[in-house]
Amino acid sequence: MDFTTSARPGLRAPAAAPAPALTPAPWAGIALIAVAAVAVEMAVSARYGYVRDELYFLSAGQHLAFGYVDQPPLTPLLARITAALTGGTLAGFRILPALCLAALVVMTAAMSRRLGAGRTGQLLAALAAATCAEYLGAMHELTTTTPDFVFWALILLLVMRLLASRDPRWWLAIGGCAGVASEAKWNIAFLLAGLAAGFLLTDARRLLASRYLLIGGLIVAALAAPDVVWQAAHGWPGLDVFRVLQTAAGHNRVVYWPAQVLYTGVVLTPVWVGGAVWSLRSAAARPFRPAAIACVIVIALQFVLGGKAYYPGAAFTLLLAAGCVQLERRLATRAPRARRIMPAFPPAFAAGAAMVAGAVLAAPVALPVLPAGALHTVPLQKINYDLGEEIAWPRLVALVARQYDALPAAQHARTTILAGNYGEAGAIDRYGPGDGLPQVYSGANNFWIWGPPPAADSAAIAVNVDPALLRREFAHVRRVATFWNGLGVDDDEQGAPVYLATGLRTSWSRAWPAFREYA
Repeated sequence: MDFTTSARPGLRAPAAAPAPALTPAPWAGIALIAVAAVAVEMAVSARYGYVRDELYFLSAGQHLAFGYVDQPPLTPLLARITAALTGGTLAGFRILPALCLAALVVMTAAMSRRLGAGRTGQLLAALAAATCAEYLGAMHELTTTTPDFVFWALILLLVMRLLASRDPRWWLAIGGCAGVASEAKWNIAFLLAGLAAGFLLTDARRLLASRYLLIGGLIVAALAAPDVVWQAAHGWPGLDVFRVLQTAAGHNRVVYWPAQVLYTGVVLTPVWVGGAVWSLRSAAARPFRPAAIACVIVIALQFVLGGKAYYPGAAFTLLLAAGCVQLERRLATRAPRARRIMPAFPPAFAAGAAMVAGAVLAAPVALPVLPAGALHTVPLQKINYDLGEEIAWPRLVALVARQYDALPAAQHARTTILAGNYGEAGAIDRYGPGDGLPQVYSGANNFWIWGPPPAADSAAIAVNVDPALLRREFAHVRRVATFWNGLGVDDDEQGAPVYLATGLRTSWSRAWPAFREYA
């Protein structure tokens, strides 16, 4: 079949394998699965508390800029808008990520339809996305991962539209989405590199010879430019963050592949593995092979580079979609025998039930379904770090407030609040005003840029700050409290010391560079 290429008037694109015929989408069923996924997320949305990154983004949202030390500006902007629209409530803050899970469900089903899935395959693909432990956990929180996953899936879906239609004008939409994604997380560069490789390795390379691709690239560059300019103006702090992250590369490689199985779930692992093999080898999947190659490349590349296991998580949307095409066809061949053995349970129903069962088993790791105190005896935060970082933030802030209130009234005006990491600083920023605390300062990431403390402050209550650093900068340092979360849960704040430091040796303008810590 020939496709006219509007980018080259008068010329025709070379023959390409036709895309599979599209089966009407079972929208009612897909919508029901998406709504159920949102309902599950919202049911546990306020069970624990904000995760440390959310607290950081809430603070960053009060300091809107074209860039930040450790991420582009989109997520802080979303945090500010979401908090404003939902009255600053935790449950309201979690509505957007829950809706993003619904978007992943719908887009995964749409990908499977593009790949040739029938109604059953599309429903299974939607259910696979809704029950994937990685998506349940990631879409529980409003972090950079939330828009990153959504834009990855959307770009993959748009690329499939491009490959099916051979209409190069789709490059404009792809460029626009990639540009916005670059303002969410720099991670999008890996998907774009994988797609470039996928097109170059297949006959779809002919679609690269289009002015629309050039315009799409210019759109990406224009949308990414503000963050790049900000990074350049501030000495490229993102590179410092990358260097710190690379210190964990060896550990990340060791846990990478087991984590892929754990994150997607033991039930869905055979589905996405089968989807990867089918999409790379099957003649039926050939029209969309560049996208499949891209997904496989980015998953493998993150392993080679020592990236965190969840970085390529959105690539599994396409692999799950492909796996459900294969699964549907395999179930169809077994249907007659299965009906004789278990007439009341069609094979597709059994496959869907297995996906749901897998999600139920994974739920305590992915979501805060257990009482927070259970993390003391069942340390699930060792698998899902964020579970332990959602608890007891108001308790920590209350401890700091008690130490501040214990100071003589005359000392309040010259005492600042210091925090050792951005989670603690974000918590004090969020809850501190209600406890009568002044502005918090920290050397962590963008908090350092928002400093230093007022020049008149000569003392500090410091939470979890290196005591050696405090003793270099202050004449007197005394430990006045230790934080315990009251649940016995092992997390980054459990046992954190609180110091009273007095007698600043120099000025804050001279001392502040020593507090900087980009990580």
